[in-house]
Amino acid sequence: MSSTEEGARPVGTLPPEVAATWHFERNADSGLDPMTVPPSSPIEVWWTCAQGHEWIDRISTRTSLPQWKNGDVGACRECTGYRVRHTYPECGHTEMITTNAAGKGRQRCWPCQNAWWKANEGRLKAELGAAARGFAGRAREMLDDIDVEREAPAPLVAEWRWWAAKHLQGALAAEQIMDKAGRVDQVLGMISERAQHLVPTKAEAGRAAATDGVINVVGRGHWAQGWLHHLTGRSPRPAPTEEVDQAAERFRAWLTGWVRAAVADHEVEDGAFSTPRLTTALTRQISAWADEFYPAELGQARVWRELGLPVLPPGAQRYGRLDVVLWHPVFVTVVVEIDSAPNRSSAAKLAFARDAGALPLWVRFGKGSVEGPEGVPVVDLRQELAPIHQGR
Repeated sequence: MSSTEEGARPVGTLPPEVAATWHFERNADSGLDPMTVPPSSPIEVWWTCAQGHEWIDRISTRTSLPQWKNGDVGACRECTGYRVRHTYPECGHTEMITTNAAGKGRQRCWPCQNAWWKANEGRLKAELGAAARGFAGRAREMLDDIDVEREAPAPLVAEWRWWAAKHLQGALAAEQIMDKAGRVDQVLGMISERAQHLVPTKAEAGRAAATDGVINVVGRGHWAQGWLHHLTGRSPRPAPTEEVDQAAERFRAWLTGWVRAAVADHEVEDGAFSTPRLTTALTRQISAWADEFYPAELGQARVWRELGLPVLPPGAQRYGRLDVVLWHPVFVTVVVEIDSAPNRSSAAKLAFARDAGALPLWVRFGKGSVEGPEGVPVVDLRQELAPIHQGR
């Protein structure tokens, strides 16, 4: 039986052109041999070419044939011109980088740039913010010259202008403060392309409504089911009144139970039940209610906050947003608005959510009428909070 048949390791596993660039001196302590190492190995080792260039690379990368090698499996990046030795003018460090990276005109290598940013982060953010605000007028002028999708409704165009102006002002400031050449042209291309596709398609809204309930519209999360209803005019079959009442009662019991417990535990320090803090606390409890309401074995519920929807609140120019949306792949979506006082905007959004096939719930805890739109259950927490108000 020959030595090969007895299990001797194969000889010359790497292509000869690659094996010839193996750096024996630098790889002496690796325990690897170019005549035995497999070409697919992800291990990084040292290499050197006939011109004396040295570098570290994965074995698998050396034996592959990307375009820059021009068919030469043993090609050296520096010899082919794919990478060049570049010295950064400000920090003085030299690196092997691609010709594309060298042409960007960076003043510092990445480690030095990161260190410089950390040392100047606070000052730069303040300067960038001030510069961006100063470019507000210029950004508006530039936006006026961009063609917008003809069928886009005015509130959506207003949303686009707000979103585009924010990015454009930041780009103008970046070019001025941080020498980010070409940033404005890059942003103009992005916002101009978006301007031609502001309204989501029915197919996009349908996929999003079935996937996780949210769709990106002009850089913001929007309620996908609401957009689908807006675009098609169709609504899912409404849940029976009895089921709606049962779900609303479970929701009411959950929230009132939490409020009573909070009052009993004397969580009533100054400001503990101020409108902003109570709204935040109620939002957290509503999110937790999703675990109670939706059976986990039938799919994962998603909790969304501040989702936009194609409803224009009274006196507003941009579309409104929903406080909380509870989405489930099987069960009805629950939409919740939280208010301390009568709010025409909330009433309009909840009526739209009802028509779009969701279960709308209105949480109220302050003064004023609590009568909601038809088919929108109201969870009135005034009685549970009465001990707080009476004690003040």
